[in-house]
Amino acid sequence: MRRLILPSSLPLLAASLCVLAMLSPIGAAGSVPHIICPQHAGVITCCPPPTSGAKSRPHIIPCCPVPTNCCPASTSTCCAQATCCTASCPPGALTIAASPEPSTAGRKVVISGRLTSNPVAGVTVVLWRELFGQSTFGQAAQTTTDSAGHYSFTLKPGMVNADQQWYVTASGLQSPTLHQFVNAVVGLAGLHTAIVGQKMLLRGHVTPSHAGQIVLIQQRKGSRWTVIARPRLGNASNYGVMHRFVRAGTVALRAVLPGDARNDRSDSSTLTVTVKP
Repeated sequence: MRRLILPSSLPLLAASLCVLAMLSPIGAAGSVPHIICPQHAGVITCCPPPTSGAKSRPHIIPCCPVPTNCCPASTSTCCAQATCCTASCPPGALTIAASPEPSTAGRKVVISGRLTSNPVAGVTVVLWRELFGQSTFGQAAQTTTDSAGHYSFTLKPGMVNADQQWYVTASGLQSPTLHQFVNAVVGLAGLHTAIVGQKMLLRGHVTPSHAGQIVLIQQRKGSRWTVIARPRLGNASNYGVMHRFVRAGTVALRAVLPGDARNDRSDSSTLTVTVKP
């Protein structure tokens, strides 16, 4: 097979055309067209049509591929929408993840992922989020990918206080939508010693505000937690309740905020109280 020598004035034409040929002889029935320029290293993958003898070689059919953003005509890959070209652009992918997951209200959150496409370096990635109570996504931030296609957004403490949804876009791609679960910060404070029969104040605060909601005060009994009080959060998202212990011993307590549309079910740290006779 002759090697086609391209004039210096036709480099763009060579990068944007393909040639097909029939495997069977000219005019044979059932002939099937194939690419003359195979996709192999060292072989031009997009060749121009013959410059002479076209009328005597009707089995050679020019094919004009359409370059795309991921495979421009200047690359060595013939990337086309026409059926006569077998090579195609990889579709690419865009991933997203959150750390930590679930997160805690008021803590730092990192949204990260990777772009696998062409090119991958220096591509603008836009972060979109839908906050609690909203019905549409809004642009939250943007960054660029590194040399390997990785990206990262660091959300400062206080930016993520309630459940929300995220996705990112880049190079015409959109990641899956990520639901970020956020635990509220539930406090529980009280004395570490108490006297049987005497009342003790149990108090705390919930972040973000859940004013008007009920907090469950639970006591561990064996392998189970039993509710011993149900104080309601005030306007400042604080609560306080008096409780009397009827038996001596060591008691483990916790406060629980039931889950809702804003936050997952959230527990306080355990408060240990020694009840004396």
